[in-house]
Amino acid sequence: MTKKPFIHLGLAVGAICAGLSLSASAALPVELTWAELKPSVFGQRLITRNDEVVKLDVPYRAKDDRQVPVGVQASLPNGVKVKSVTIIIDENPMPVSLTVRPEQKRSSLWVSASMRFNGPSPVRAVVEAENGQLFMSEAIVKTSGLGACAAPPTTTLDVAAKTLGNMRLTQIVTPLNVSSLAKPVMRTKLDISHPNLTGLQLDQITLRYILPRYVDKVAIDQGDEKLMTIEAGISLAENPSIAFDYVSNGADRMQVEAKDTDDTVFSHSLQINPGS
Repeated sequence: MTKKPFIHLGLAVGAICAGLSLSASAALPVELTWAELKPSVFGQRLITRNDEVVKLDVPYRAKDDRQVPVGVQASLPNGVKVKSVTIIIDENPMPVSLTVRPEQKRSSLWVSASMRFNGPSPVRAVVEAENGQLFMSEAIVKTSGLGACAAPPTTTLDVAAKTLGNMRLTQIVTPLNVSSLAKPVMRTKLDISHPNLTGLQLDQITLRYILPRYVDKVAIDQGDEKLMTIEAGISLAENPSIAFDYVSNGADRMQVEAKDTDDTVFSHSLQINPGS
């Protein structure tokens, strides 16, 4: 595993990034913003609003715009399997914020992630079924006005570099329905140490824009079985937490490989600790 040093953008490039931030977060009617976003992500495909098939769990008002928990429970009817879950934060500079693609064939899937909100925004969870159907739930999250995508990192880049790519796995609930399932459903949280630099942040000492560098891909296996792949953008929080459920195959380790936009790959074999 190699770790690349953090470097700074010139002021000219930083100015461009700042301009992008302002234009992306400008106040637009919700309908207009989604009307513009939807074709670029899903084309002309029909998306059905269904708050039972897709349950979105977000706070009404964020306690910290830099770390907002966004949870999604997908429960597809009639045994139809989940192909992907996508989280969209309309008013963020990079609205398509997280896409989870499960490898296990399941009709039910729960995921949650810590996200940045650049300002008050609709947030949407879109679930794609294997048969091509799209289902969506949406909500509004109010924020403090911090402008989290441009908020400076909480630590210096030198300090962040020392733990860059470190990971921790924590079981967050006990196994579900253990007595009735040969392979129990587990819920686990993955913490990744990474500043997830957005390209919109100023170095507080040099006053130059910091080069964007963020985790954009994560692959998670249990033993030899692939569990899921995750694609992310700048909305994923600094030192992000990604939680998910999965059907356990009994293996006691997870293999996690994360890649950031500097093409640095962080690979870890993490112990699963039942009951922790």
